[in-house]
Amino acid sequence: METVVIAPNWVGDTVLAQPVFEALAASGRKVKVLARPHLRSLLSLMPSVSDSLTRSTSDEQTVEAMRAQRFDEAVILPNSFRSAWLPFRARVPTRWGYGGRFPSWSFRSPLLKPSVRRPKVSGRHQSADYQELLEAMDAPVPNLWQPHLSLSQEAQTAGRDLLARARLAPGPAPVVGLFTGAEFGPSKRWPWRRFVALARDLRRTRPDVRIVLIAGPKELWLAVRIHEETGKIHPVVGPDLDLADLAAVLDQLDLLVTNDSGPMHLAAGLGVACVALFGPTDPTRTRPVGPEHQVLYTDRWCSPCFRKRCPLIHHRCMRDLSVDRVVETSAHLLDSLEGSQ
Repeated sequence: METVVIAPNWVGDTVLAQPVFEALAASGRKVKVLARPHLRSLLSLMPSVSDSLTRSTSDEQTVEAMRAQRFDEAVILPNSFRSAWLPFRARVPTRWGYGGRFPSWSFRSPLLKPSVRRPKVSGRHQSADYQELLEAMDAPVPNLWQPHLSLSQEAQTAGRDLLARARLAPGPAPVVGLFTGAEFGPSKRWPWRRFVALARDLRRTRPDVRIVLIAGPKELWLAVRIHEETGKIHPVVGPDLDLADLAAVLDQLDLLVTNDSGPMHLAAGLGVACVALFGPTDPTRTRPVGPEHQVLYTDRWCSPCFRKRCPLIHHRCMRDLSVDRVVETSAHLLDSLEGSQ
């Protein structure tokens, strides 16, 4: 069966959907994924995805590309009207997706065939939100909703070469990445000056640690400021890389200290331990999946608020995460990782 999956638009959400792709492939379906252009290199790291299609800015072009493939069914993961409209327009005969539970979804329910009623998801991780959808499709439901990304030997070598070019040659000393960004908005970002203090204090606590500043194009100015404020000794890597190459770099890390972000889920999918800093979002829902990660969350009365900017101005949910606490957690996690080797 030729199946097209309409992927989420965010990097982290696409990583968390990887168990769904795997379950669909295990059920005998040939899985192709419709995704934004920047996500296609990420999908290449998922063996269960046989191919990917580019979701164009033009809906007409996207619909024509889907029609040409003559898909038997579509699996619609995003909850938007538009994501259901595309396979409907492309005349895909079977269109699986959630709909109907909230008023904002009522208009998309007629576009689904069949429409699956979305259950209440309070208290469970976002990666398991598609469980009822898979059950309706008679696809095997994963016992463990843990994304897994695969890197070839060539990609691993490329990751080592990229760090070597940044003067971080392979060696016994642990490599710690710092990621300062968050696509959602500034409310999810730990203040960049805290990352400066973290880099300095972590080196005092663990002098053997080597630090690399991970950045996409939108985080470059933050990374450069930290690079300059810390004496220009910590290289900046990532703004010119696609997601597959970024994954190859993240795979070389021993630890990533990060906001709730796409690279956090990307690193977790590669098995890289994370210290994840949460504030306006809910770690119960979007924490990195796996036992090796540590989540720091102040759990204030006003959080999670899910706002892009702090409506109370003070941004205490992130500012109350002290540098000392992050340093202590990072050093402890490094010690435990080295002890388990």
